[in-house]
Amino acid sequence: MEFVRVKGDKFFYKGKPLLFRGLGIGSWLNMEHFMLGIPTPEKQIKEAFTECFGQEKSESFFEDFVTSFMGEEDFKFLKKLGINLLRVPFNYHWFLDDENPAVLKEEGFRHFDRLLKLCTEFEIFLMPDLHAAPGGQNPDWHSDNQTGTPQFWQYGIFQEQMVEMWKAIAKRYANQPYLLGYDILNEPYLIPPKGGMLQNFYENVTQAIRQVDVNHIILLEGDFFAMDFSAIQELKDEQTAITFHFYPTVWEADLCDIDYPRQRRREIFEDRFYKMLSNMQKFRRPLLCGEAGYDIAGHQLWHVMEMVEDTLELFEKYQVSWTLWSYKDACFMGIVYPKKESAWMEFAREIHRQWTHYKEMEMGKALVEQMCQYFPGEVSEKLKYELQFRQRALLFTLQKEQILKPQLLRWGWKKISQMPASFRMENCGYYKEYEELLAKFTMDKYS
Repeated sequence: MEFVRVKGDKFFYKGKPLLFRGLGIGSWLNMEHFMLGIPTPEKQIKEAFTECFGQEKSESFFEDFVTSFMGEEDFKFLKKLGINLLRVPFNYHWFLDDENPAVLKEEGFRHFDRLLKLCTEFEIFLMPDLHAAPGGQNPDWHSDNQTGTPQFWQYGIFQEQMVEMWKAIAKRYANQPYLLGYDILNEPYLIPPKGGMLQNFYENVTQAIRQVDVNHIILLEGDFFAMDFSAIQELKDEQTAITFHFYPTVWEADLCDIDYPRQRRREIFEDRFYKMLSNMQKFRRPLLCGEAGYDIAGHQLWHVMEMVEDTLELFEKYQVSWTLWSYKDACFMGIVYPKKESAWMEFAREIHRQWTHYKEMEMGKALVEQMCQYFPGEVSEKLKYELQFRQRALLFTLQKEQILKPQLLRWGWKKISQMPASFRMENCGYYKEYEELLAKFTMDKYS
């Protein structure tokens, strides 16, 4: 069997350098509220369903969701897009039960087995990505964080659990040729930065994996949501690569303005991108941008396609592998989406009358500003930023109790149980413009 290998600053496969051009699946094995149109992190979404319909029906709903979201028809479409890598975010709950942490759950392996079978059949590499660790490795919703504080870094037992989980996953899949490797931890964020902690965790995971798997690449992300690599001092393992995220419009929102001059935006994109590369080139390892993309919801499609194209041209210019965010979601930023008349989208439209991801962030920020007025002195912007995550964690509970559960009960189980089928490929549409744009970068002329 042949495996992808690291040689210097390039990926090699079957003796030739290889650039990865791919997609992140999206909100599948780790549910993200803005992508699905449903408020609160995954754990509270599932709690709401259980509290409304009982454990058995809730489990049935989410099993249907997982099996409907990705299947053979999806892989036929992915193959048509020409991609060669699929990044798959997952929540640790698929492998570990908080109430019985000593026992590995077969559930996660079952889904990975099915996915790897499809990846092998369609010759698309797989990169599993730990998107949600116990306690949350960052303070935001996408790590399934319930408190707004990254408690993963406060408890050594959480880190030990993830070391053992990755070892078990690596042991199971050590001989899978269409597994690229392991994206150890999505978007770490240490508050406050603790000297050596990220480096130590990565070294412990690497040592554990190498006890059972010497075939696959280990991919490491930096601090501050995979953008700051100062906390990684050295890479001792030869088969280790670096993966980062590139979201310039998150930090400079005016770049998304439809009237912003495209050439000037390109220049700023390249400036920000080059500065990131400069911080990673010290490792002299292959680089893979694990996430990049722009919200389609609320913007004109042609404008989003311009920004995606400008970003992909940067990756090609600097010969950086990439997986765009994302493949499928509920009409937010994915290429594929449930049709407008589907049950899922009807549910999301009703939810959006009371909640959106944007409104949540605005409310969290406003409430923090209001709280700060009650205290003497000027509150730093850094502290305000961190407090917003904690404030939004409080909002999650209100969203669950006052928005999500009431709508679940209004709809009733019969109607709710039809929602997962909305994500089956035969019930979905896709952006033809996005398909055509990707083809420019994935077809043979770029191989």
